[in-house]
Amino acid sequence: MTKKTSMLLLSLLIVFTGLGTGAAYAYTPATGARFNDPYGNRAAVNNSMVHIRKSIQSAKQGSVIRIATYSHSRADITNALIEACKERHVAIQMVINDNFISKTTQRLKRVLGSNIEPHFKDACNPRDKEKGEQKHPDPSYLKVCFQSCRKGAGNQHMKFYLFSETGDARDVVMVGSTNISRYAARTHFNDLFTQSNRSGMFRDYSFIHHQLAQDRRVGRVYRKYTDGDIVSEFGSVVARGPRDPVVRRLKKVSCAGGTQIRVIMYAWVGDRGSYIARRMADLSRKGCDIKVILSQPSKDVKRTLTGGGIPIRSADLDLDNNESTGFGETRWEKFTHEKWMTLNGGWNGQQQKIVWTGSENWSGLSFLNDEVTLKIPRGDVWAQYNAHFDFVWSNHTRAF
Repeated sequence: MTKKTSMLLLSLLIVFTGLGTGAAYAYTPATGARFNDPYGNRAAVNNSMVHIRKSIQSAKQGSVIRIATYSHSRADITNALIEACKERHVAIQMVINDNFISKTTQRLKRVLGSNIEPHFKDACNPRDKEKGEQKHPDPSYLKVCFQSCRKGAGNQHMKFYLFSETGDARDVVMVGSTNISRYAARTHFNDLFTQSNRSGMFRDYSFIHHQLAQDRRVGRVYRKYTDGDIVSEFGSVVARGPRDPVVRRLKKVSCAGGTQIRVIMYAWVGDRGSYIARRMADLSRKGCDIKVILSQPSKDVKRTLTGGGIPIRSADLDLDNNESTGFGETRWEKFTHEKWMTLNGGWNGQQQKIVWTGSENWSGLSFLNDEVTLKIPRGDVWAQYNAHFDFVWSNHTRAF
């Protein structure tokens, strides 16, 4: 092998493996849904986490990453963010809820700081005032919000990940139930939907992210954006009973022809949960084909759904018959954290295949939290979510 050939192979190795100072991985996040499997092998458990990490590692020189999450405790994610910041001058902007601040989050905050305004001593893009340089317009920071950031109550409960340029994709938006923690990967089923090359969607989510970083109550919390065929709604509308946004969605369902509805819902509880359950039971009686996987339902919700003829199963599983090793005050170690509904059939006067997903549980607490709901009217995405439903239903649920 000649010296010239050896140098060429080494160059290719650096590009495709991310070796060497400032090198980025050659990973392009594909559009579509992905799910982790807490019962699977290491790759299945970390499916979404690796997707996020590789997207960070593939972020281009001088690009921007914006993250809003409820919790973060992944050292590998922190390491990737710091590397992108220091080696490729990627601007890192992260907003997190104040319920739990892990050691790795504290470390990231020490690197990035919390100043959300452009400044000369920016961690990722420092500028020299003495040389007449201007402050970088996209400051890097990690901001821990008080409660829900924009609403003044509840929690910042959204989980979205934005990349201005990573791999061969631009304007990448990832949304779902996925928090970036080892606990979430090993314990939860979670979903994450990725959309690439959608500048309007990236801009709209970036606006919400900026509002979150301001960490103060805004006059107009609810925002609805339509970007192509995708609709995103931010800030739960506090409207109970018939005006509840989930109920209004269900009112548009036609059961003619046996419209299929599938639901995986982590917390379906309280007065709000019971009202939604009654509307779902009504649809079942009208001929809709409905199945539900639950993880933290109230007794009334379970009773109402089964009374309406809806098959339900629990994703809460106790693996060692020991309450002390379970989640919170329960004995279960594995459960689904997802919050979504799919439909195949009549909706709003048309035959459609739709996925609604995001961060919102069907509970009163979600009215206090800052949440995001994503409507995706695509047959291929619907098929991904329904296949996941069937897998969890058949392999990782139990009867109540």
